Amino acid sequence: MAELAYLAGWKHHDLGQEGAAQRYYQVGYQLACEADPHGHAAWMMRALAHQALSLKQPHHCVDLVEGALTRGLGHVDGQTEALLYITHARAYAVTDEKSAAARALLAAEDALLRDDVPQPSYSRVSGPAAGSVASHTARTLTDLADLADHAGTEQQHRDALIRWDLKKYKRVHALTYADLGDSLAAQARADEAVAAWSQALTLMEGMTSDRTRKAITSLRSPLSVYQRRKVPGAVELARRARQALA
Repeated sequence: MAELAYLAGWKHHDLGQEGAAQRYYQVGYQLACEADPHGHAAWMMRALAHQALSLKQPHHCVDLVEGALTRGLGHVDGQTEALLYITHARAYAVTDEKSAAARALLAAEDALLRDDVPQPSYSRVSGPAAGSVASHTARTLTDLADLADHAGTEQQHRDALIRWDLKKYKRVHALTYADLGDSLAAQARADEAVAAWSQALTLMEGMTSDRTRKAITSLRSPLSVYQRRKVPGAVELARRARQALA
């Protein structure tokens, strides 16, 4: 039941219905505490922290994830532990605690290498842990704006694409291509950015998702600049973006 509540919460989050998502996550946390007050409860605390990060409301995120680690460490497998640590890294990054974010990134990488007990179903549902760690490492590097490690961000996005199966995780690929385009644009590689964004729009065709709409909307500003600079493909991509948002 806790896993079902998590799924319902994630679906509402993807549709932009954040109040309902939070309520389902909270119910999932309560159920997880009854079923497994260590690993599963820690996972649901992570879900609440992730939602807050997505909404750019980082208040108490560090406390939430530290609580999750306190509950989970010693009770979860390496893959799940890595997912807890990578969320810890993101929470530290958005609160501008650079050293702590770097330590959490290293802890996530170390945990991934641990091969011990099988990964439980509640954390397997989010997909391959290595892909999630790569994707969220890229977002952590993006949030650590002072570092401006756009090349590192690009590589993490490319690593994530390799680790996620395209047929099973089409939405993840679409959003990752959108983020990859952003990192390429930040490196003044306009042609490659347009190609990545174009791939993202192709994968998003037919999807109903608030997150994909937000990703498409975010393209409009850089594309207007690219159109003025006459970057090849920018005009057509802008037309496709308008059509997707219509």
